[in-house]
Amino acid sequence: MDSPQPGSEFRIVIGELIHELEEHTKRRDEISNRFIRRHDLVKVWQNESRIHRLLYNDQLTPEDVHDIQENFIAILSILVSIEAIDSIRNFRSTFPIGTISDRDLPLEREQIEMFLPDRPALVRRFDDVQCEFCPVPIWRTRSLQSVPRKCRLPFTDPPTRLGVGGFGEVDLVAIAPRYWKVDEDADYDVAYKVACKRFKSDKDFSKEAENLRILKNSLTKQDHILQHYTTLFHDPYNYILFPYAENGDLNQLLLDGGGYYLFHERFPHVPPVGDPAVVKPLLHQCWALASAVNWLHGGIQVDTKSIMCAHLDLKPDNILIMRDNDSIVGKWMISDFGISAVEPHRDGSRPALSVGYRYRLLTIETEPKHQAGTYLPPEAIHRGAMAAAADKVGRQSDIWAYGCIFSEILAWAIGRAYLVDKLADERTYGATSDRFWEESFGQNLSPQPTGYKLRESVSAWLDEVRDSPERVLRDWAQAIKDILITDKQARPNAEKLVGYVERVCSSCDLSPEVIDDHPLTPYHTPPLSSPSSGSTETGQNPEKTSRPISHGINPGIARYLSRTARQGKVHAAVVSQDKIEIFGLNLSQDEVSLVSKMPLPPKWEDAGVVIEGQYFAAWGYCKAEKKRAVSSLLRIGDIYSDFEPSLPVNQGLLGSVAVSCRGIFALVRDKDIVLLSWPCTPASSVNRRLIIPFYMDQTFTHAIFNEAGGLLFGWARGQKQESLYVWNVEAEISDVPDFVVHYSLQRFYLNTQVIPYSSGRGCILAGDHNKFLAVSLKNPSTGLPGIERLDETIDVVASCLVGNDQLLGLVSTRGFRTRLCLRRYKIDHGGDGDTLILQDQELCNINIPREFKSTGLMRAYQEEGAITVVLWNGTSILISKGIKEI
Repeated sequence: MDSPQPGSEFRIVIGELIHELEEHTKRRDEISNRFIRRHDLVKVWQNESRIHRLLYNDQLTPEDVHDIQENFIAILSILVSIEAIDSIRNFRSTFPIGTISDRDLPLEREQIEMFLPDRPALVRRFDDVQCEFCPVPIWRTRSLQSVPRKCRLPFTDPPTRLGVGGFGEVDLVAIAPRYWKVDEDADYDVAYKVACKRFKSDKDFSKEAENLRILKNSLTKQDHILQHYTTLFHDPYNYILFPYAENGDLNQLLLDGGGYYLFHERFPHVPPVGDPAVVKPLLHQCWALASAVNWLHGGIQVDTKSIMCAHLDLKPDNILIMRDNDSIVGKWMISDFGISAVEPHRDGSRPALSVGYRYRLLTIETEPKHQAGTYLPPEAIHRGAMAAAADKVGRQSDIWAYGCIFSEILAWAIGRAYLVDKLADERTYGATSDRFWEESFGQNLSPQPTGYKLRESVSAWLDEVRDSPERVLRDWAQAIKDILITDKQARPNAEKLVGYVERVCSSCDLSPEVIDDHPLTPYHTPPLSSPSSGSTETGQNPEKTSRPISHGINPGIARYLSRTARQGKVHAAVVSQDKIEIFGLNLSQDEVSLVSKMPLPPKWEDAGVVIEGQYFAAWGYCKAEKKRAVSSLLRIGDIYSDFEPSLPVNQGLLGSVAVSCRGIFALVRDKDIVLLSWPCTPASSVNRRLIIPFYMDQTFTHAIFNEAGGLLFGWARGQKQESLYVWNVEAEISDVPDFVVHYSLQRFYLNTQVIPYSSGRGCILAGDHNKFLAVSLKNPSTGLPGIERLDETIDVVASCLVGNDQLLGLVSTRGFRTRLCLRRYKIDHGGDGDTLILQDQELCNINIPREFKSTGLMRAYQEEGAITVVLWNGTSILISKGIKEI
């Protein structure tokens, strides 16, 4: 018989091997990035009987089998993958000992033709496939590693984009187990995450790689400078690998996560706003950064040379934050030396380190919050007659940038992201940029500026902080003023900078009684006033606020309060680690009772829950399955019956679930939303997939039905646009959304939540930092590239909608003693769109304990011409009744 026939034992083994090889292949759906690890090949070929069954024509000895397992499993795997039957059948004669082996991969075409003569198609397939079996180990100990073009980089998953800019792209990649080599005898048996910067330009790569090499080779070291691991060349790109910053960067921290992550998950030990305990950890990291700048400016020593480095792109985006068990705000590291200027020190001089055009280019832009140039000093700007003075920039530029960053950290310490953003807005008021300086004009009438000065809004704010009762804040503001000197010659050097920051740090220890007894005073804090009694108009029902109900409900991992009330009763759902509990809240009698309880697999984590009327959904993953990295558990159901244990759809990578009071469930995944109806049998399910248009590079963040249940709202976000998609689910559901509005991205991401009108055609977009926008569905959909999102700022602690025409906001007077009041905003449905108008300055007063200031849930219910407001902070519930409708 010339060759084994289909259906024979040989064919069965071929099929088994092809299946197992595919199962072990990483990134199998990416043709140009697929690869299989050597260790997985060893597993596939460890069964000796399988080798005998495959190579049945050869009379194999135990030594032959061992030799194949040691030296030929990759070549055999390639031949199996391309089904080169004749070469497999005559394997030992084709590959005698001492000739080609796995160590020679990848092979040149001429070598392949030697064992596949006159088979051009198989030669081509072998040449194409062999790279999948040639992942290259990455050596941390090598300064530059050139990876052959026909080999693969051992990155196990598609890269996650961390940043993109003019000089390179930065991705988070995971290096396959055993392929990250620390030295000859040490590697990792798990995937190792690194930040990978990819360059298209050899010139840009060479510039940054040389700068990093100098920093790494310094005889002196600095612990807050991010050192690179190694560099790679894999045609056509150059790469630099860095440690991965698990806690992101300082820009993201200053935004309280800003849509990049949930702040309390990354920084669980940071106290709430106003707590002075955050000051000392922040100042310690500021001192560390100042010391790192001082080292860059004059502390580098390579061989016998003293080296100076001006970073020239110091900004929060380039200050990475590593996890650190000794710091509640992480460990801050200066990174990105792509445009830095490095020169040998010349005794007795303070050179400017000229860098030409590169200074005005940004190396990394991870959706920056600031406009380009926020941290640039005055001397970096070429402007008319002053151009000669701006030709050179240098280490003084880093001092200015540090002072700007230092001021934003102070703002965050006092008022978190809200104050950081507020000050940025004030810097841009009446200006074309948000820089920290502005032009000054002399007494003459010339339109040309005569110099520069600290921007008035910055100076006024610092003066206000210098009047603070807290000494540490006064010293901090003064230090910033001493640093932000517009004349670069008069600006302090890095050594003095360290001294300024050290003195501020000392204030923490000199005045502990002040820090302990006073909260940090937010910017523009209104004076405290005593709570006034709620007055009512003649004929109005008096407003009544219950005492907080200590319901005894375990706050659990996730909780939700239905927007739908039935006969004065509302349902609430709580997910704990081992159960789902449904409670009933009686609004008239201020009572909470348990309705039902359902057991769950133990130790749920990262869970979510939602309930509307009698229908609920809970999702998350179990600790035992955590390594799967998917939301692997989903429970949906009716509170009056059991939940649905199995669904007629694969929930996939589930992000969240939306629930309709009509019993429709929307399973939100990255690229689609799956609709199901209750009960979820194949016959009764809606079972529709709503997808993002293929040309939109976006992912869904969440979805929500309106209270009436007739409209489904989905929010999606991408690199260029964020979009609102709306489907009418009352009629036949279309694959195309019934309404779409695309928004161009802001200066920074807003973590947006959609709040639909109860039954009307519209919604409120509620973003971070109290940004609100009313959206009417009566207007036509918008196209690309997207319209500007003109949000309004409403300073509220929590908010909720009442019907289609009112937004209620819970407002806090700022200060140590908390007083909350309700404000009502009317939604004006005008011809040009919907807008929010303040209706009542103070609708009513609510005197509540301080812990309700951080209330997590707020709902409002309409009944018999009055509104009832419910606040739930997890451990207690507060009910305010009798608020008259508009």
